[in-house]
Amino acid sequence: MRLLLCTLLVCSQLVLGSTIANANHISLSALETDTNRAADQALKHTESLATTIAFAFDYLATFLGEAGPPPLVIQAELQATTERIDGARSILVVGRDGALLHDAFAYPAPSVNLANRHYIQNALEKPGLQFGEAIVGRTSGVPFAPLSVFKPSLDAVFTAIIDPRKLREPLNWCMSLCGGAILTDTGAVIAASPPETVLSEDLISKILEFEESEGLFRYERASFSVLVAFRKSDRFPIIVITSRAITNTVSPVTE
Repeated sequence: MRLLLCTLLVCSQLVLGSTIANANHISLSALETDTNRAADQALKHTESLATTIAFAFDYLATFLGEAGPPPLVIQAELQATTERIDGARSILVVGRDGALLHDAFAYPAPSVNLANRHYIQNALEKPGLQFGEAIVGRTSGVPFAPLSVFKPSLDAVFTAIIDPRKLREPLNWCMSLCGGAILTDTGAVIAASPPETVLSEDLISKILEFEESEGLFRYERASFSVLVAFRKSDRFPIIVITSRAITNTVSPVTE
């Protein structure tokens, strides 16, 4: 289902750069160190954003539950909270039945039902903050990544609409030959860099099969190899990967 993206003279497992260059002038150990460091930083960045959103949802749930404010005040507080979260475009409150109850940037909230959205279904089925794969808004036509959680006290789902560019920031970790992605714990792509990246099903399956929570391996292709570092979060249902393309002609001296 997920196939390699190949164009004339440019073929990359992770669309890692504009070309596959000879990496002989850099030791393999240095490449491994850089790739591992990038994975650690990307995981830290992503977990930090998720923690900020989780705290915001806790605050909003308390505000709505204890204060019992009128809808206009709720909308204003949702908007103010959204503006405090770097990368957030909006926060939605959705009833268990899928009805949109509140929208940070629309009052009154549009009369729509979101029950069939995967990010609403995931939040209702699984505990804790859930990352949804990046999608294009049906009404806005703009890509976004949803982060959602179900709040039993309100019988409602809170969803943060996140700009995918914010999630890609730590994945843009070098000028060329490298990239990365953020996956759900089931292998769905939340964000990737470059944006047009298409991950192979084989690579995703390989990462999911690892019992370890982190690691680094060399993914071999016909004419080049890719160093892939992965980090499986123990706080959120996500996997962060970073990668660096190298050639298969790295000399034993550099290794």
